[in-house]
Amino acid sequence: MIRPRLKSKQFWLLLATALLLLPLGRALAADITVDEDCSLYNAILSANGEEQVEPLNSCEDGDEAVGEEETGADTITIDLTGTEEGTITLTSTLSITSEVIVDGAGFVIDGDDSYQIFNVDGGSLEIMNLTLTAGSSASSGGAVFVSNGSFSMNNSVISNSASASHGGGIYAESSDIVITNSAISANTAGANEAVSGAGIYFVGGEENSLLIDKSGFDSNSATDDGAGLYVNSGIATITNTSFAENSAADKGGAIYNAGTATLTHVTIVDNSAETGGGIYDNALFHLYNSILSGNITEDCTGTLNSNIGNLIQDGSCGHEELVGDPMLLKLAGLPVYYALQEASSAIDSGNTGKCLLEDQRGLERLEGFCDIGASEYLPGSFAFQIQSAVANAAAAAAAGASETDDDSAASSGTETVQATATPTCESLPTGVTVTGYVSGTQCQERDAAGVGNQVIVDYGFKKAIDLWGYVPESGLRICFQDTGAIILLDAATSPRTIIPLTTDTEGDWRCADVDREGTAVLMDQGFLSSEAAADVETPLTDCTITTTDILNVRNEPAGDTVLAVLLNDVSLASSTRTAAWFKIDYYGIVGWISADYVTTAGSCQ
Repeated sequence: MIRPRLKSKQFWLLLATALLLLPLGRALAADITVDEDCSLYNAILSANGEEQVEPLNSCEDGDEAVGEEETGADTITIDLTGTEEGTITLTSTLSITSEVIVDGAGFVIDGDDSYQIFNVDGGSLEIMNLTLTAGSSASSGGAVFVSNGSFSMNNSVISNSASASHGGGIYAESSDIVITNSAISANTAGANEAVSGAGIYFVGGEENSLLIDKSGFDSNSATDDGAGLYVNSGIATITNTSFAENSAADKGGAIYNAGTATLTHVTIVDNSAETGGGIYDNALFHLYNSILSGNITEDCTGTLNSNIGNLIQDGSCGHEELVGDPMLLKLAGLPVYYALQEASSAIDSGNTGKCLLEDQRGLERLEGFCDIGASEYLPGSFAFQIQSAVANAAAAAAAGASETDDDSAASSGTETVQATATPTCESLPTGVTVTGYVSGTQCQERDAAGVGNQVIVDYGFKKAIDLWGYVPESGLRICFQDTGAIILLDAATSPRTIIPLTTDTEGDWRCADVDREGTAVLMDQGFLSSEAAADVETPLTDCTITTTDILNVRNEPAGDTVLAVLLNDVSLASSTRTAAWFKIDYYGIVGWISADYVTTAGSCQ
C-alpha cells in the first residue's frame, strides 16, 4: 500500500509554540567560551553581570542591559581542548539570574552527588548538546531548579540525579519548560519522606506550560507519585515521547496529572505504581494516538476527558476500543524508544485527525494511515536494531531451555560436519601452529599476492596463513612464534575486510582465536594504532557494545562534531568498527563512539 504524506498543520503549530517559549537571542548578546582560562562557573557569573572570581577568571564579559533595553541571552560554549570525553565536575551550584544559553558540545556536567547543578531564579536557561548527571539537592530539583523563569533543553540528558524533596531531575514552579530530543533517565525523588516527580515536577501558573517533544523518560523512581512526570498544575503538552520502566511507590508510575495534560503519539510501557502504573489522572487529561501497555498495577487510572485513537492493553480508564498486546520492541539508545513489530494492531490504527507530521525519531508519518504510539512503523527503518531485539528476546527465551539440546540434535542426525580433503593445518611452516581443526579444515601460508590487501602489503606483514574449508563452531586457534598484532582478512566479504583479533601471549608465541574463514596475518604491533589502520572500517553482523562511561557520539572516527551523548551502561548494536571506534545507530543518529569505553558481546572483532 502506498501511504501519502501527511499534510496536517498540528506539528508546525506545536513547533511554533515551542519556539515562542525559547529565549530569543538579540543583537548585543555576548559569546563566552569555557576554556583553559575561563571556568564554567566564571562564564555564568559573567553572563549574569557579576564579578568573576579567581582562578580561571579570564572570561569574555557578558553584555548588560543599556538603559531599559534588554540585550538577550549570552551564549556560553564549552571548548576544553585536550579532553576527549569531557566532564566538568562541580564544586558549587551554578546560579542563573539572567538569560543564558549553554552549548555543551557533548560535554558532561557532574554534580558529584553533592550539588544541585543549575538554579534558575527569575532567569532563563537553555541547554543543548549537554549531559547533566549526579546532581543532588537536599530540597527540590536534583539537577535543575527553576522558579519564575524558563528552562529548555535540546539534544541533552538529565540522569542519575536525586532530590530529598520533589523533582529528582527538574523542579519547576511558575515557569515555562521546553524539552525536545532529550532524555530524563534514572533520577530519584525522596529520601526519608514520600515525595513526587522523580523525572520532572511541574508547578505551573495559569499561563505556564510544559512542552515535551521527541524525548524519553525511563528508570526514574519516586517515593510517592508520578515517577516520570508529576504535573501539579499548569498545562502540559507531550508529543512523540516514551515513558518506560519508571516506578512510583503510590500513584502514577509514568505520569501523575493534577493539571491539564494533553498527550499525542506517546508510548507508556512497563511502568509501575500501587495505583495507575501508567497514568494516574486527577484533573483534565486528553489522550490521542497513544499506547499504554504492560504497566503495573494497571495501564490507566482516572477519567480521560478525551480518549481517541489509543491502544490501552488492559482496557482501563473505561477504554473500549483497541486493546491487547501492541507487540513492541524496545530498541537501544536514549531517549528510550520502542518500535512496532510487523503484525502489531497499532499499525495504521491512529486517528487521522490527530496524526502528527513526524514521529519520535523524526521520521515522517504518512497521511491517512498513521500508527499509534511514539514511533511510526516503516518497513526497513531500523531493521538491524529490530532484528537484534528479536534475536535478544529469542536468546533470553532459549536460556531456560533444556540442556539436552545438543544430545537430541546428535541423535536426530541434524548436526552435520563438512568432510573434504585431508587437513593441511599440521604441515605449516616453522613458527606457526593452528589447533582446533577437524577433517575439512584447510591451512596454507600466503605471500603478498595471496594476501591481496594493499593496506597490509604496503605496511608490511610478517606472516599470513589462509584458513578455509570447514571452520568448526568451537573455532580455530592460530599462534605465531613472534611478537605483534594479529588481524583477519574476512573471506566472506569482497573486498576482504580487516578484522583486528583479540590476541594473547603463550610464552614467546602470539595467539588469537578465529571463528570464520579468512587469512590470519601477523603484523607489527604498531599497525593497529598506525595511520594505515586508523580509517579501515570493518563491517559487523552480530556485535553488541555496552558503554562503560558517558560518551560522545561523533560524526566520524575521532571526528570534531558531537552528534549526541550516550550514558554509561547503554547496550546497542554496532554495524561497523575501526581499530579504535565503533559505529552505532542511536535513536536515528548514526555516529561513532570510542572503543576504549565499551565492553563487547558477539562478533565485534
